Amino acid sequence: MTSHTPSSVDVAIIGFGPVGASLAALLGQRGCRVAVFDKSEQIYPLPRAFALDHEAMRTFQQIGIAGALAAHITPYRPTIYQGADGQPIQHFDMGPAPYPLAWAPSYTFNQPALETALRAAVAALPNVQVQLGHEVTDVQQAHGGAALTVQAAGGSPREVHARYVVACDGGTSPARKRLGLRLKSLDFDEPWIVVDMHVNESVLARLPDTNIQYCNPARPCTYVVGPGTHRRWEFLLLPHEAEQREMPPDAIWQLLAPWITPGEATIWRAATYRFHAVVLEQWRQGPVLLAGDSAHQMPPFLAQGMCQGLRDAANLAWKLDWVLKGHAGEELLNSYGTERGPQVEAVTATVKRLGQIICERDITRARERDEHLRAQQGYQVRMQLRQSLLPGVHHGLIDRDEAPMGTPFPQPVCQIGTAGHEQMMDDLLGHGFVLVLRDAPSAEQLAQWTDALQRLQAQVACIDTTTRAVAGMQALHEADGILARWFGQHGCNAALVRPDHIVYGVAQGTAPTTELLQRACEHLAVQAATVS
Repeated sequence: MTSHTPSSVDVAIIGFGPVGASLAALLGQRGCRVAVFDKSEQIYPLPRAFALDHEAMRTFQQIGIAGALAAHITPYRPTIYQGADGQPIQHFDMGPAPYPLAWAPSYTFNQPALETALRAAVAALPNVQVQLGHEVTDVQQAHGGAALTVQAAGGSPREVHARYVVACDGGTSPARKRLGLRLKSLDFDEPWIVVDMHVNESVLARLPDTNIQYCNPARPCTYVVGPGTHRRWEFLLLPHEAEQREMPPDAIWQLLAPWITPGEATIWRAATYRFHAVVLEQWRQGPVLLAGDSAHQMPPFLAQGMCQGLRDAANLAWKLDWVLKGHAGEELLNSYGTERGPQVEAVTATVKRLGQIICERDITRARERDEHLRAQQGYQVRMQLRQSLLPGVHHGLIDRDEAPMGTPFPQPVCQIGTAGHEQMMDDLLGHGFVLVLRDAPSAEQLAQWTDALQRLQAQVACIDTTTRAVAGMQALHEADGILARWFGQHGCNAALVRPDHIVYGVAQGTAPTTELLQRACEHLAVQAATVS
């Protein structure tokens, strides 16, 4: 981390948690000049967020820390919902490999280790300057951007100018409050205590080896298996406990008594929360945008809180880069909130539905709930894919609101040509626009698309291994047929994929592909003259 920040940067980021650090890394990799400010000097040493999904891991792959995380993550276990009678009422899991995005759909992880890896990646980027122990006390619109007032403890305030500012400063977000931006309530407010434990290795085999939602009206509870000896319990607080800021250790051990005793584990962290569901009404005010917990908060029942913040970073990074480099007008940034607001609300609606199942306190309604869920499944509880619960993008920069548009494009393990080493596709193709084709195009077809491809700065890749590649195209040989099945499932032979790996649009045939590329250029308002 540096002790000096230039007086003028492209992007200033307020907050150096996982979302702010990921955004700094994604922008820094693209060559943007970035300054990051955080009033804390240190990484928070205890666990908070607990789960990652495959889109988050794809982002960390791009940043270059996936390997460093390997020792600190473990695939998410199946989740069983137990009803009032202690028997299963729902079952969620990830399905078998090979996984569409190469990564397992969900993991549990160690947050301090993740933040350490992220900060190391940011520190390796010479165009990203980080100021720890520095608080942003004011942000004002200024000519060509924003002026930030920054102050270190005991120091004098100074001014930093940025073209754009992204506030990633947490749920209480001073930046959001100064701007007067309002959070819309999505009507969920429940008091819980979250208890993270290091369990003695000799005891682990006695504990459940799956994640369990105890939908017990007497005391709803969650049990989750973390990496190594880390186990997490979450308990709904009863009315007489709801206002407690802290729970005495004796009371915590009473809650844990059905599973472990004080000699069998140590309390790593215990914190009371009110699980809220809120989302920003306005995601951008002039040169200032919000991301992460400052923009939205949701209960943890689908383990999506931090994952949604990382989606913010991936969505915003390429758009800021395009605007800063003059490839598109700053109206492009309006699509950030247009896309993310409804998507976060849709995720939260699913989380609320799960929370209402879990948190039911009335025994009669709980039994009715159990009967209804079992009847829906023909009285044989069936596995549902966790990842199927997550919505795609339905608004903004997609060709139309129809699957697979707005959903993540697959990432197979593949190689270029026949002589290369097998790698994950993103590592071979990079992170700009990509036109992926099922069938190898002719030189004439590529020539028809040249202008639009240049304006989009898009690569072309093809999975047809029967035809020799033509100039200007990467021939992908995939290991498991994931892309071939995807094209067949969606009845298309071309997909235009955004830099954040979201499908912009699909087409079948040369002329429709030409039209798709032209629509994308018009939609993004890119002009040939602006592309360097």
